[in-house]
Amino acid sequence: MLRPKSTISAVTPRKILLLLSCLFLVSAAVFGVVGSYKVDVLRKDLANAIAARDAAELRRVTQETELKTRETAVAGAEAKIAEAENKATKAQTELLKLQSEKADLESKLDASRNEIASLQKRIGEGRPAVSPSQNSETASKPEQQRTTPRPSAQIAQESVEEATPPPPPQPKRRKIAPSKTPEVASTPQITSYSSAKALATFTPLPKYPSRVRSPGVTGIGVCIVSVDPASGNVTGASMERSTGDSTLDKSAVNAFRKWRFRPGTVSKVRIPVEFTMTGASP
Repeated sequence: MLRPKSTISAVTPRKILLLLSCLFLVSAAVFGVVGSYKVDVLRKDLANAIAARDAAELRRVTQETELKTRETAVAGAEAKIAEAENKATKAQTELLKLQSEKADLESKLDASRNEIASLQKRIGEGRPAVSPSQNSETASKPEQQRTTPRPSAQIAQESVEEATPPPPPQPKRRKIAPSKTPEVASTPQITSYSSAKALATFTPLPKYPSRVRSPGVTGIGVCIVSVDPASGNVTGASMERSTGDSTLDKSAVNAFRKWRFRPGTVSKVRIPVEFTMTGASP
């Protein structure tokens, strides 16, 4: 007889496989999570490393720029030092040249002093200098040496006296009385309106009479006003050139007589006036 198969032997391998597959899946999931975490960590480390590399590169570029700037500054300083050394060398050369010129001048000055001293000695002794070759001749004639100094001194004195003649007498200056210029009566200067406009303090405009405005009468004229310099008030006014209408002339004269100026500025003013349909204006 056949024995029936046990259910335990048939089910056990399947369960074992399921358990193993579950274990593998769980372990794979765990390893996946761990791997993803490690990948994230590695990515962060890589990003940090890249940032550190960029920062180091930036520092390197900055240091290179600073180094180039310092090298340029050092080169400029070296050029200035070389220029200063060249100037110092030139100054030393000029100083040596001046010192040599000074030494030459001092030697010439000493020679001139020696010549002056010898000349003074000759003048004091009253005899000319004698060369060594003539010492034997002068020694044999002592009497001539004693008698020769006086004439030479006299000649020198005479030559000096002749060389400096007395100054000529200066002519006496005559005092001339200053001539008096005749006084001319000063006439008041006429000031233009453009110059006197800034000096005026009260300037009422002439009125355009209605009886001449209605028919359209216009005109251009010039008025001369006399001003008291002490007060600045107008003392008189007259038309130098008429506007062509007596009414307009009278209106202009009456208006300009009311003008006022700053005291001590003007004495006479020439004021042009124009009457148009819009009104009167100086």
